[in-house]
Amino acid sequence: ITIAWARKGERNLYSDLMQEFIDNGHHVFVVCNEESGNTTQIETENLLTVLKVKAGKIKKTAYFRKMISLLMLGSQFRNAIQQYFSHQSFDLLIFNTPPINLSGLLKNLKQKYNCKFYLLLKDIWPQGSVDLGVIKKYGPVWQFFRYHERRIYRLADYIGCMSPMGVEYIGNNNSFIDKKKIEECPNSLHLTENEIIDTGNIRDKYSIPADAVIFSFSGNMELGHGLNFLINAIDALQFYPKAFFLLGGAGTHFKYLEKYFKESSPKNAFLYQRLTLEDFKKVTAVVDVGLILLDKKYSVPQFPSRLLTYLQHEKPVICAVNSATDIGSIVRMENCGISLLHGDLNEFIEAVKFFCENDEARKQMGINAKKLLMDRYKAKHSYQIIMRHFNR
Repeated sequence: ITIAWARKGERNLYSDLMQEFIDNGHHVFVVCNEESGNTTQIETENLLTVLKVKAGKIKKTAYFRKMISLLMLGSQFRNAIQQYFSHQSFDLLIFNTPPINLSGLLKNLKQKYNCKFYLLLKDIWPQGSVDLGVIKKYGPVWQFFRYHERRIYRLADYIGCMSPMGVEYIGNNNSFIDKKKIEECPNSLHLTENEIIDTGNIRDKYSIPADAVIFSFSGNMELGHGLNFLINAIDALQFYPKAFFLLGGAGTHFKYLEKYFKESSPKNAFLYQRLTLEDFKKVTAVVDVGLILLDKKYSVPQFPSRLLTYLQHEKPVICAVNSATDIGSIVRMENCGISLLHGDLNEFIEAVKFFCENDEARKQMGINAKKLLMDRYKAKHSYQIIMRHFNR
């Protein structure tokens, strides 16, 4: 059960993990939300059945509308499951956060099907929103989400956190949980051969300097990334021609970046929201260094999945993160990037200049990045972590 299932023809963490289950002979049923269609639809291919439930908008919409859609989602999922899967039996229920407020649905399904429940904890609510000032701790909204959080932790037979610090945080801040059921189950990818792409004249098309080292920040652009820090870095490096910043994606704070680009027209950066698939592949192929940003306000561990994309394409990374997460320390330990505290502009500028002026080190870190992915973040690793509890 997920609100983050990949669109047809695309892949993500969850479709890759389910593909690993399928490759091992399991029949996988997916329940996800569908925002663009007019009706609930079901699709079946080989051992995969996907139930796309017509629901309200959650992505790329106003905060209030998103909250209403999330509150309605549990009953919408329950009704669709009853209609389409009422005579089906299940052995294992897997759910990833967010959202946390589907605890009632999960309790109902666990009882109905008498199955085990594995929680993939990808976002820690409500504390993450408290850190960013979105909601007030101990207020009514916090009480609501904390109730669901506690209930979902109790329901889960096992809780898979993205990193060791995630395991530590959940255990230390939820004394009612048996720590034996908390473990690391990291973000992971089902690996395929990297496509060889002819980038052609893509640099000229988007005014990217031919000899610049390209630093990329792409994907969801949200409050928690502290994008003002990235803007400060772009401004500070505007007269350093060896570095160019490529920013793209969507999210609640895309308009914040869009406004900056319209007002300042930086010569050392390019912002995109939508490109043709062909251009997107070419632009991505010319990237040299990936960027990971996590606001220092966070007190909960985060592990952005965009790291895996950089690792897969042999790109070193700069992690401008907070002390609550271990993504930076892992990158530093495996020598596939540089980690610094989010907000330290001087350190960030030094890291950018290091990659611009040390080609061999940059390439070697890229090789190390791919090795880290192969060693720790393949979908088969996550599959094995989950299934070791049930293959006895």
